[in-house]
Amino acid sequence: MSNARTQLEAAVKGLEKFADDLDAAGTTPSAEDLSNIKNRMAEISSLKEQVKSEAEMAGNLADAKSFLSSLSPKADEVKSAKVELTETGMPMNPNGKTFGEMFTASPAYEDFIGRYSKNGVIPNAVKGVQSSPFQADSKALVTGLSSTSAGAFVTNDRYPSTVDLIGQRELSVRDLVTKGSTQSDTVEYVRVTSKTNAAAPVPEATSAANPATYNTPTAAEGYKPESALGLEVVSTTVKTIAHWIPITKRAASDASQVRTLIDNFLRYGLEEELEDQMLSGAGTGENFTGILTTSGIQTVGSAGTDIDAIVDAIAAVRVTGRRRPNALVINPTDWYSTGFLTAKDTAGNYLIGDPRASIDQLNTLWGLRVVVTEGLAANTALVGDFSQAVLWEREGVSLMVSDQHSDFFTRNLLAILAEMRAAFGVLDPQAFCTVTAV
Repeated sequence: MSNARTQLEAAVKGLEKFADDLDAAGTTPSAEDLSNIKNRMAEISSLKEQVKSEAEMAGNLADAKSFLSSLSPKADEVKSAKVELTETGMPMNPNGKTFGEMFTASPAYEDFIGRYSKNGVIPNAVKGVQSSPFQADSKALVTGLSSTSAGAFVTNDRYPSTVDLIGQRELSVRDLVTKGSTQSDTVEYVRVTSKTNAAAPVPEATSAANPATYNTPTAAEGYKPESALGLEVVSTTVKTIAHWIPITKRAASDASQVRTLIDNFLRYGLEEELEDQMLSGAGTGENFTGILTTSGIQTVGSAGTDIDAIVDAIAAVRVTGRRRPNALVINPTDWYSTGFLTAKDTAGNYLIGDPRASIDQLNTLWGLRVVVTEGLAANTALVGDFSQAVLWEREGVSLMVSDQHSDFFTRNLLAILAEMRAAFGVLDPQAFCTVTAV
């Protein structure tokens, strides 16, 4: 028997005895013990390579394989000693096999041996190649204190996480506007700038004389009044709304709930900014031109009570804008104030609804759907026919993950990015009216 074989047998037996001694001691292996095991495994791996090399030189690889197989348990023992995973993801050996037995029975070892050809020649592609990594849990004292032992089976009572954990406001303005789509980065649309309706009854003409002889044609002479409709072509570009957040690879891999929370937070963040842009985008740079900043929308002031002012705005949209308003957008501070929900008559009775009813049921005023949002500043309400505002979606919400940012690759960090692209415009500014000093 070669010297390498003798040393290998001794090394395997020594590792088995060392592991058995640790098991008998009934204590958790120290860092020094684990380092000792690692060194012994490295020595065994090196000796196995020597045995194979000697077998190649002697042309007796089949004998070497037989010898190495003799160091492994029987097939039925290997099957029963299959390494399993605990709930914590740590490997364990239910039958108490030693490290040496577990290694020689492992898929990593079998895969490495299987790379050799049957004629005893070691292919060049295999020379210098290491086996796949093998990991096994050291024999440790079962204790309820450690999370890697019996403590892993202790389930903490935790309140289930929800996407509302980050605090999200209700978003509804997008539901009001007209939805469109575009395949370009620029959208052109026709906007109504003015409307003059001069329609009137016209009597039959009383003269066939040349119209040029009349200095001031009148309806009484058979002339029909001229109305006017001012139009303009407006061009707007598609804007990108985006944000991102960093997360460690470990958190993304091990804490799926955290990843879900971040995904929902990023998606929600885009929708919140989209609502703000549709209402009050400044129209400069990469901002939408929001409804409030669109030239030509109407404005009324408070008259009597705030509830009365909403009626004035409805009248402005109906008479001047010739539109039928369908919603009222208002800030929470204004809606839940003395001007609206808490407004009372002289007898102390509430003007809007019964306070015993759910606030969610008090979602209409003068036939308008009420949308309460922080996207509109306090002391301003917006009444309008929101079908006259259009959101053209170029690209929906997309989520992307990458480590290609700054030094994230070397620090095991990920950047989770959410973005969307869209354009926005108001077709008829007179379809909207703001109420100031609510």
